[in-house]
Amino acid sequence: AVGIRQASLYYHFPSKTEIFLTLLKSTVAPSTVLAGDLSTLDASPELRLWALVAAEARLLLSTKWNVGRLYQLPIVASDEFEEYHGQRAALTNTFREIATEILGADPRTELPFHITMSAIEMRPNDGTVPSPLSDESLPDTAIMLADAALAVLGAELPADRVNQSLQLIKQADER
Repeated sequence: AVGIRQASLYYHFPSKTEIFLTLLKSTVAPSTVLAGDLSTLDASPELRLWALVAAEARLLLSTKWNVGRLYQLPIVASDEFEEYHGQRAALTNTFREIATEILGADPRTELPFHITMSAIEMRPNDGTVPSPLSDESLPDTAIMLADAALAVLGAELPADRVNQSLQLIKQADER
């Protein structure tokens, strides 16, 4: 129970599909904005990709419920959610573009996005926040996944990557 009457909910949303679409878009919109901002900052592609993976994993680990699981529901494949699919494709493409700057044309450029999304499988869905958002630190899981994303590309880990990434995330948030 969320404390909202059905009539009130349908006053704002014409259908269950619209409610779900709004929820889906709310999970990908902040990440898409952050990814776009990080991709344009003045930093090496290795640092930008590392920061993007860490930032996205950080977001996936910062909610009470595992909203990333919504992406896996069969209904999401429906054409009714085309707007969401476009946003998610843009996010995926940003990961791929930065990885391509590091590796060139190589199928491994698809992997950093999927490594990041593994945070969904690595966290509980029991109403607890695994890693509250912090401007001072990144969750250990986010660091591990970001390291893995660069390792799979055969890229060097940037020096002082955690502090530099926190600064990049802060810069992106301020834009």
